[in-house]
Amino acid sequence: MPMSDDDPTTVSPSIGGPSPTSAAPSRTPNLMNCSMAGSSDFDDFQSLGVTMDEAEVLLDRWRRLMAHAIPFVIIPSDITARRLYSVKPLLLHAIVTVTYFHNLRKQQLMVRQLMRDISERILINNEKNVGILQGLLVFITWYHPHIFWGQQVTNLLHLAIAMVIDMGIDRNPASCFGAEFKGATTKAVHGPALIQRAPTLEEHRILAGVFYLTSMLSSSFKKINAFPYSKYLEECLHNLVRAREYDSDLLLVQLVRLQHLAEDAHTVENPSAPVQIYIKAYEADLKKLKDDDPCENMPENMLLKMQYLNTEILFWELSLNELQENQAANLKSHLDDLYRLINATKSFIDLYFTLPLSSYLTIPFSVFGQFAHAFIVLTKLASLEVEGWDVVRTQTLDFGNIIETAAFKLEESVKSSPDGLQIQNDGFKKWASRVRWMKQVYEAKFMQPPDMNPSQTQDKPDTERNAFPETYIEVSTPGIQQPTPPDDILSADFFNYLDEGFWNSFNTQYDLGFPDITMSAIS
Repeated sequence: MPMSDDDPTTVSPSIGGPSPTSAAPSRTPNLMNCSMAGSSDFDDFQSLGVTMDEAEVLLDRWRRLMAHAIPFVIIPSDITARRLYSVKPLLLHAIVTVTYFHNLRKQQLMVRQLMRDISERILINNEKNVGILQGLLVFITWYHPHIFWGQQVTNLLHLAIAMVIDMGIDRNPASCFGAEFKGATTKAVHGPALIQRAPTLEEHRILAGVFYLTSMLSSSFKKINAFPYSKYLEECLHNLVRAREYDSDLLLVQLVRLQHLAEDAHTVENPSAPVQIYIKAYEADLKKLKDDDPCENMPENMLLKMQYLNTEILFWELSLNELQENQAANLKSHLDDLYRLINATKSFIDLYFTLPLSSYLTIPFSVFGQFAHAFIVLTKLASLEVEGWDVVRTQTLDFGNIIETAAFKLEESVKSSPDGLQIQNDGFKKWASRVRWMKQVYEAKFMQPPDMNPSQTQDKPDTERNAFPETYIEVSTPGIQQPTPPDDILSADFFNYLDEGFWNSFNTQYDLGFPDITMSAIS
């Protein structure tokens, strides 16, 4: 059985730090041919799926290639894998699992093993501590549906939410004990750990991470409600800026504040005022965030640039949503907003396309989530059926080329060698086929063949026209057939995290024929 994490009543040192630029040569751990000299090595292998020596290699890889993308979890450069395993075993287990990306089949086995470890610790042993929460955040951050499949990310997030609440990390401990009876009740429900706990910067980062990940999933896919952004969370962000224990804390704070603004925008429902008023208010808030950006004097950060653009997309999307809900609305009153939405969406996609192909296997799920949302918005724009919009669609949107570029890069990423590794992972290749299939769906529904025009039916002989009743509507279009879905059995997961309301328009016309798949299907 895996070792237990540190006692939850003990405040451990802040295990975290910026990613070192280690020049140590990369080594590829061999999961099936590991050397296990003693019982300790065998126990490590049973718990982690790799030996401790291999875990050291994977921890180094995580620091160099991935740690910069998760400022919510910090591990200093002087902490070894063995030391980390002794105090936070689940955190190390999550790290070695997400860094074993070079071999998909073996990584899938490690994912199942990690899921069992999480279930045993949280649900059976009732363990609650910072190490488990950090492990969950790492696992969720790189839990890509097109790599691991299986819809488990929302389950993992809810486990993290429950533990944050149970441990009292979501509120100032002093607020729990306003009266003797209230304090006694809290102690009875949550145990003595909550009474003895003092807030730490490590816990502040965890709370910020839980909000960020739930809100990202909510704004990108509308699959989960975001963890509430409270006054206490804002206080935690202030504490992180004031302490500035690590430079990455400034990035964390700005990412979370931008995501909070994005959360406000995408949750606007049934606005009582014109949507343009909301947009102007959000623009003012965004300008203030830019002016007060604590990362202004730091090196340019790709994640932060994407976050800014994603937030803008959500602003301008409000106008698009209003048009979709009321197609009788005047297009002219929305044109300015729609053009800004197009520009923001294209800017995000252009920025996404600059990512090195070798980084695709190390990019956090939040980036793919934001790209998926931008892709959905672009598809909505391309398929908007409002009088006069077809001209705009033709002149400003390059939908087909964007899809083809995305698919090409996904395919080429499989040929890359991140960290000098030989990659045995075709997850992105399967994803590329689904993206191309979406292009087929779009073209079949919205693109008219070049040789088809209204005059064709008018030029037909009277005998041909009279062969049909007046109520008959000719709907066949030469040269276009119903798109053929990708033939791999995992195609269903392409739609698992996309906006359900949007895809309903496609599902009613095209039989997708996608079978379901669960984690039990992966052996």
